[in-house]
Amino acid sequence: MNGTNGMTQMAKRKTINIRSGITIEISRKVRSYLIDFIKSLPTDRILVSTSGGIDSSVLVVAGLEAGVKVDISSFTLDDRRSRDFKSARKLANYFGLEFKPIYLPTNPDVICNQVMSYMRDYKVRRKTDVECVYPISIQMSQLPKGTHYVGGFWADGHFCVSKKGMIHFKHTKELYQQNRYEYFFVTPRHQRVVFKNMADAHGLYYYEPYWGKQIFNMMSDINWDQANKPRQKEILRYAFPELDPLQIKTHTNLQLGDSGIAETVGNAMKNKFTPKAKSAVSAYNFVVKQGLLNDSANK
Repeated sequence: MNGTNGMTQMAKRKTINIRSGITIEISRKVRSYLIDFIKSLPTDRILVSTSGGIDSSVLVVAGLEAGVKVDISSFTLDDRRSRDFKSARKLANYFGLEFKPIYLPTNPDVICNQVMSYMRDYKVRRKTDVECVYPISIQMSQLPKGTHYVGGFWADGHFCVSKKGMIHFKHTKELYQQNRYEYFFVTPRHQRVVFKNMADAHGLYYYEPYWGKQIFNMMSDINWDQANKPRQKEILRYAFPELDPLQIKTHTNLQLGDSGIAETVGNAMKNKFTPKAKSAVSAYNFVVKQGLLNDSANK
């Protein structure tokens, strides 16, 4: 791919009134940053873990613009083909890239053993963390050692598109920027530590281009509308017009939607440990309080 072509496509677009000069310039800077980030990696081949969403899809284009070989991997429960999985495969086919499918076990015993393992080894406790880590843990375990693993994690923090963010923080520039600051510099992100340590354990090189001050600072003087209109995460979408024909979907948490991951993992744990409870949280709390995560209890 040719970086000049991508920038030319940006220039040829009709500027919709919500797009100001400053946000167009931010899109250009974000594009350049992501391409340069991948160029700086000590490899000529990366694997992008993607759900087919915009955050990770732009990393595919950035990798191609950087001149490296790009592989794509996505996961789905082994009893279905989720929308995310189909979108990721479509992305790979569109650019003619190798697609590495990961089929997540739905066998309850396999799920419980896997969950108990990373709850013990990486101190995973929160419901969202338990359910998000499951697919990544399976994926990382199946990739070859030495893989340079690039993910679109943490991009959401720049755009404030969570349910909480949309309700409480999108209405003024000050609130939007407060939410962004808290996301990156105040609220602990335990999943970051887990993913990094898990990658190390499997001999993978792990990269997260959206974390850090670079993109945060680029977007520090705009409001929610400028970041997300006319399309959600417009800063990214405008930056990578090569993806426009794919009509990339809007934000969905990887464990939710039709993926069924949260429900499947939660039910497996709940049915085994707290079958009378209404929520899987009871099962996650139970295995901790009963000492079932201790090494001696698992021998």
